[in-house]
Amino acid sequence: MDWARLGGVVRRHWLFGLALAGAIAVRVLVMLAFRPIMWFGGDSASYLATGLRLIPDPGRVGGYGFFLWLLRPLHSFTVVAAVQHAMGLVIGVLIYLLVRRYGLPGWVATLAAVPVFFDAYQLQLESDAVPDVPFGFMVFIALYLLLRSPAERRPSRTVPAAFVVGATAIVWPVGLVLLAVLLITLVIRRSGWLVLAAAVLAGALPVVGYAGWFSLHEHKFSLSQSNGVYLWSRTMSFANCAVIKPPADERALCPPAGPRMAASLYIWDENSPLRAMPGGRFSARTNALALNFAVRAVEAQPGGYLTAVGHDFALSFYWDRPVHPDAGIVDRYQFADATTAWVPAGMRAIGGGTVASDQAAYNGGAPAPTRAVQPFASWLVSYQRYVYLRGTLLAVILFGGGVAMIVRWRGPGVLPWAFAVTILLVPPMVADFDLRYLVPAIPAACLAAALAFAPRAAPSGQRRWTTSPAATGTSASGSAAPDETRTSSLPSGSTPAARPETS
Repeated sequence: MDWARLGGVVRRHWLFGLALAGAIAVRVLVMLAFRPIMWFGGDSASYLATGLRLIPDPGRVGGYGFFLWLLRPLHSFTVVAAVQHAMGLVIGVLIYLLVRRYGLPGWVATLAAVPVFFDAYQLQLESDAVPDVPFGFMVFIALYLLLRSPAERRPSRTVPAAFVVGATAIVWPVGLVLLAVLLITLVIRRSGWLVLAAAVLAGALPVVGYAGWFSLHEHKFSLSQSNGVYLWSRTMSFANCAVIKPPADERALCPPAGPRMAASLYIWDENSPLRAMPGGRFSARTNALALNFAVRAVEAQPGGYLTAVGHDFALSFYWDRPVHPDAGIVDRYQFADATTAWVPAGMRAIGGGTVASDQAAYNGGAPAPTRAVQPFASWLVSYQRYVYLRGTLLAVILFGGGVAMIVRWRGPGVLPWAFAVTILLVPPMVADFDLRYLVPAIPAACLAAALAFAPRAAPSGQRRWTTSPAATGTSASGSAAPDETRTSSLPSGSTPAARPETS
């Protein structure tokens, strides 16, 4: 082992190393505290059923079930949680690598990774059987491929990145909009028709494949039978049927009398008009009628729609976490309520079985309700009260980074910034605000804000944060010359940039 080289790496990245060690430690603590994994009610039960039987749930996109299916041979929910924690760590590492590659100092790159490393809500979702963390992980794999060597604009990286972004759509449908954002970016950057066509095909491949699989079971070429239902729920916060004048077959979908609830609650509430629809809330007929109603509502009341979207989008930036859509949903993201059984153990699962029997079947026959182990669980309950990125700070990061990019006319942070805004904005546009949807947006927003202050010269394999032009000299191979003299703004005279990875 080259100890001198290892020592140089440690000196260059000591601050990030400390942050990474702390991030690993707190994740070990979470795994000790809540075993084997946490459950998000019916959503988790649906994904688990897909992972066991490879059948879709008409009510939601089930790509996360494929992730569970891949890990099923290990028969351990502890492994599932560990893999998701590892994904969170990798996101932080990728942030650090990208920010350093664009010539910024180690403390800036480390600071950009701190939220994903230590945010309590990030840690909670990594421990939960929901798709948000795998979704965010795939988004960052794509961003790393696209931003690592921007000067080269290699199709060999653009095409797989488009495929990964397309794959996010079968985990969470917001990925479809991210794919559109990526393709628009390629057009703006004049990447060429060949690259654009290849990216379109690569991005469409996982989407078409999933839709074909869904069609085999539900006889409809789609990702789900719920897009119309969710958009309908969005309109329930403002819809006025006296203005909309829906046809007779859609009148049953008018909002019930009384005070309006948060939009998404209209799907699940016991008094929801969907309960009276033939075939249930996620039948093909219900979904089609709900979509028609929603389109009519938006067309008839565009002001009401924009007001509702603006209100819910603003919830992302409250100082305190808003209680929305209701306290019961917010409690599902709290370590304090990790052991709550949000659905009965005997509830029937998609394709047969029950919640309890599916958990046991996946977990090697052992029951898998969440257990809180003391004193670790109490420590994390206290930790969550204080250690998370406030919504107001997210607003500063997001909009401050956007303003900095405009003022400095710098482009490397535009794509992660657009991804972050998309992740935050699309849910209020098509359904409702939820605390879960903040978490995947935060790392992209932090990356964009850091890159907004990157040196103006584009990176060519490796750039360094220096105080004199002489400090950026490199050999033909891209490595620093042995006798090179550098002027660095980093502490302890450390080398300011990481060695680039191999292609």
